[in-house]
Amino acid sequence: MPWGKRHSFTEFVDTKLLDLQSRFGMAMWFLTRRRGEDWLLLNVCGEGYDLSRGDMLAWHDSICHRRVNELGPPACSDVTRQQAYRDAPITDQLSIRAYVGMPLRDHTGALFGTLCALDPEPRPDLDHENVQAALKRQARLLESALVWNLAGLDQQRVTEFFEEESRDPETGLLDEAGWLRILDGERRRGQAYGLSSMVLKVHGTRLDDEQRQLVADSLAALIRHQDMAAYLGSDQFAILLPENTPSCADQVRDRLLDALNAKGILMWCDAEPLALSEGRMQPPLTAEGGPVH
Repeated sequence: MPWGKRHSFTEFVDTKLLDLQSRFGMAMWFLTRRRGEDWLLLNVCGEGYDLSRGDMLAWHDSICHRRVNELGPPACSDVTRQQAYRDAPITDQLSIRAYVGMPLRDHTGALFGTLCALDPEPRPDLDHENVQAALKRQARLLESALVWNLAGLDQQRVTEFFEEESRDPETGLLDEAGWLRILDGERRRGQAYGLSSMVLKVHGTRLDDEQRQLVADSLAALIRHQDMAAYLGSDQFAILLPENTPSCADQVRDRLLDALNAKGILMWCDAEPLALSEGRMQPPLTAEGGPVH
């Protein structure tokens, strides 16, 4: 079942990891996500290593990288007996003797990350067939919940946008209060699933009512259905681009400015990542742009 406003996916995973530890032992359990060359720890349960939620490690240094490439077993009672695992650079940083690693796929079939566990001591019980079979079943259950929730994120965003009542009366877009609530919701999704999002800040000077509405209409026409636009007052607009990259945000910015230029409206647009912590967003990734002529 989907985990909505009353039960978050993060709480579900935390409960699942605690259950796995109580059933199968191991010092620490993790839900991880691969993000390019990074290995992000989304959920962490247990003690024994100086690791916590939100830590970022090198993906190619991890044992999980070797497990995903099928260079070793899903459950390893003694890492020193598996050359591929023993030679992983992370073993120079952490004392790892036992390992569990199950690749997890997302709703598109692409690799999301892993369900994994580490222990500084050997764990002979991991060699039992019934233990390995039970671990695989638990990984499938977690993957099913992950797929279900990821597949519903876009609809969740659309619903939140249309249910948000705090709007600018002139443009019909979100006003500042509604915009801040939408950003908070996306931050929660980013923290839960390891997502990255971008924000475009579009601004002009001395727009009349007709021009302001043209800008609002252009924003609505050029963005995806899961993107969200706001009017923040003083000729400042903003667009949230969920699950997006700086390069894609730059493409959206260029299309938008070209469309406004064709209508005779000169605007500026800055792109910046949405910070997952509360407070101000991170500094812009690009220098402030000038008007497009």
